[in-house]
Amino acid sequence: LVSQEWMAPLKEKAIPVTQNFEFANFMADPTAVRDWNLQGLPADSFSTENGVLTTGGRRFPLLVDPQNQGNKWVRKMEAARQLKVFDPNSKDMMRSLERAIEFGTPVLLENVGQELDPSLEPILAKNIIDNGTGSLSIKVGE
Repeated sequence: LVSQEWMAPLKEKAIPVTQNFEFANFMADPTAVRDWNLQGLPADSFSTENGVLTTGGRRFPLLVDPQNQGNKWVRKMEAARQLKVFDPNSKDMMRSLERAIEFGTPVLLENVGQELDPSLEPILAKNIIDNGTGSLSIKVGE
């Protein structure tokens, strides 16, 4: 995207640019990328760019992952932090999700359809409430 959309206008306006600019090389630490590759993320530039967006984005990532590569990568990357994996239809998913949030455990929602349970909206929107006492909370569910 950067090289296709931005480089030509910058050159037309004589704005200095780095030759052979690569988004992933600029935004990612090479040792982190190497770790991602060891954890199963493919080594191509497209996957690396997606890895940068997944790990560095302010919003929660949505992986459209027909080959299951991203799923395997996230599982390996977060395994040491006791990743919790849920299906939106699993029993007691909201209670387990609340516990994961409470303890700072990463969560992977698999097999998500076109629409999510509306009770997930505060979590996805990161509607964090500062109680004024130094503690933060988020209202989950109803």
